[in-house]
Amino acid sequence: MAEGGTSNKAVLDLIFGIKNRLDRKVDGISFPIPQFIVVGKQSVGKSRLIESLAGETFNFVCGSLGSRRPTILEFRNSPVNKWFVFDDASQQWVNYDVQKVMEIVGKAHNSLGEDISEVPVKVKLESPDAVDLGIVDLPGFRAYSSDAGKAKLAKKIDELNMKFMSDSNNHMLCVEEAGDNAGFSTLNKCKSVDPNYRRTYLIRNKFDKFYGDLTAENINKWIDGYGDLPETLERFALSLPHWGDGTSAPKPFREMRKDCSQKDLVTAKSKGCSEKYVNFIGFEPFQRFVEVTTQKIFREHLGPMKKRLRDMLDMNEQRLVSLKQGIVATDDNNILHETRSSGITFAQSFNYLMEGALSSEKNRMTMEQELKAFHEYCDKTNCLTREQRMCGGKNLEDVELNGGAQFRRLMIEVEVFIRFAGLCMDFTHRDVIQARGDGSSWQDTITKILQSKCPQEMITKTKYVGERLKWFFSVQKEATVDFMASIKGSPEEHMFSKLISQKAEFIQNNATMKESIFKAYDRACDENMAKFDAMWEDYMNAMFQSPLKLLKTCTMPNIQLDDCGEEGLAPTFDTTKDRILGEIRKREGVSETILGKIKQIPDGDTRAVEARDMCQMIIQDIFGRIRTVVADQMQLYSESFFLLPMLRRLEGEMSKMEMEESDRRKYEFMKQKLMTEEKDKSGLVKDIQWCIDQVTGFEMKVKK
Repeated sequence: MAEGGTSNKAVLDLIFGIKNRLDRKVDGISFPIPQFIVVGKQSVGKSRLIESLAGETFNFVCGSLGSRRPTILEFRNSPVNKWFVFDDASQQWVNYDVQKVMEIVGKAHNSLGEDISEVPVKVKLESPDAVDLGIVDLPGFRAYSSDAGKAKLAKKIDELNMKFMSDSNNHMLCVEEAGDNAGFSTLNKCKSVDPNYRRTYLIRNKFDKFYGDLTAENINKWIDGYGDLPETLERFALSLPHWGDGTSAPKPFREMRKDCSQKDLVTAKSKGCSEKYVNFIGFEPFQRFVEVTTQKIFREHLGPMKKRLRDMLDMNEQRLVSLKQGIVATDDNNILHETRSSGITFAQSFNYLMEGALSSEKNRMTMEQELKAFHEYCDKTNCLTREQRMCGGKNLEDVELNGGAQFRRLMIEVEVFIRFAGLCMDFTHRDVIQARGDGSSWQDTITKILQSKCPQEMITKTKYVGERLKWFFSVQKEATVDFMASIKGSPEEHMFSKLISQKAEFIQNNATMKESIFKAYDRACDENMAKFDAMWEDYMNAMFQSPLKLLKTCTMPNIQLDDCGEEGLAPTFDTTKDRILGEIRKREGVSETILGKIKQIPDGDTRAVEARDMCQMIIQDIFGRIRTVVADQMQLYSESFFLLPMLRRLEGEMSKMEMEESDRRKYEFMKQKLMTEEKDKSGLVKDIQWCIDQVTGFEMKVKK
């Protein structure tokens, strides 16, 4: 009897009721239930041990191949003898006579041929001679294989058994033939997964065949294992009923079982067995041990089991709510609205990410990783040639960033890229003569050369920036979804709308919706890049049309601290007028400096080479000044004409999304899938609630 007068039968009914209710609906890892498994080689007496626990003989599997799948057996001590097989379809026990049960189970094994299966067959026996117990009978280890097919089968059986044995919830009844303890191969397998023998119990069967080798000098040493068996290992020596092949049992099986147990005990005592070992000799002490151990291990698991059941109930109820929302969202009347709504929330979350939200871990990269990924993207799409994206530098190791912090780093990178852009061109005196034509001034000649060569050089560099920005924004999609999903349960949760985490779940669980939102986002990137490139192209063409008029320089002087006068002194009207005049003079100074150099270019044909060199120096000077202006303005333009449109107009792009017919068909398929899952989850929630009620009711009985 268990605590509070509760019998083994009640404990087992509870545990196996829960196990059968949840079988194949939850996995053994997420919801562990303890159980006994019987392991051993073929012909060591595993089947006879199971028959002894059942209190009657039966033979489920015949033939040389033996069992090929687990057989779950539930034995209940009951006044009436009944056999049952569990029907998975109806989730009910179906009563059959023993011959039909053997036929069903035998067919389940033999149908596998030379293969195995982890799917068990379940049998229950109610009998006045049965021990209240639940066990899993595993296929016997094969010591010999006559051909390659059987060798392959033996290997599969080893793998199946070891998988069960490695599960810490399985308590192993290790059956070995009585003899030399050092040669127990199955026990060694048990030791490999249970080194301290905390869940291993050794049964040395066929003890009667070993009577003759025992004497008063060695019996206690043999029972103790001659030092080969650790003290922590529970071990039993027993004999089980047996009779000649082809003959019927001489008396009822229960009586033979009792006779064997008594004979083992009498023989051991006559050989000089110590009293401390008496409780480990014969079947009856083993039966009592199994009953007590059953109570112990299952009682220990009731509390954790109930907690796990409640956790599973909460998790599945939340999933059920999401599924119902998903079914509503995938309805024809709601699809487009839900997609647009989720897209708008995505766009708002993108704003948070670019403002520097730290929650998202997705797509964080160092600069080196980022540049390598961008070059791979360019190689794949051919958007930029290798020459167009050449930039120096190596050992670019720094912190991994995404979102707004990564954008700030990108701004520094592209500014450096532009600032180091060179004018990769050279020209001969013939080019100078052709540009000068019929006597144009050197100023017009230089302007013509600038117009023909330089704009394309700078446009190529700014195109790199455009592609770089587009790629940067394209890799923020997953980071944004990750940010949305990571808000729930985080310390920052109170700072954001609950709608963000809800929409994140929709997007993550709906591949079609996610694809539609990402497409709209990519379209916004493409449109902004096209406008960004066009703006720079127009700007470059304008700059090189009249470079001497448009060039400006920095007019802010280097102010020394000693010149500041009183600290924090506001500018006066007079100082402001002086500064404006200084600004005008500085702007005129650039043009005057370049014009002064142009005037020094010789006009004579004999000095054409010298004139060409001076032209090239002036062109390089003008190009360098324009390059500096572009580099100075790159961050401003990138933020104004790429980042801000993405932040401000992305919601509008999401609100204009339309649904394609192919997407509608996907949603219809998805709706059916969600409805099927919703039905399964509803059934699972009911099953879990039933299990919780059963455990609660059992606890109340125990406390009475």
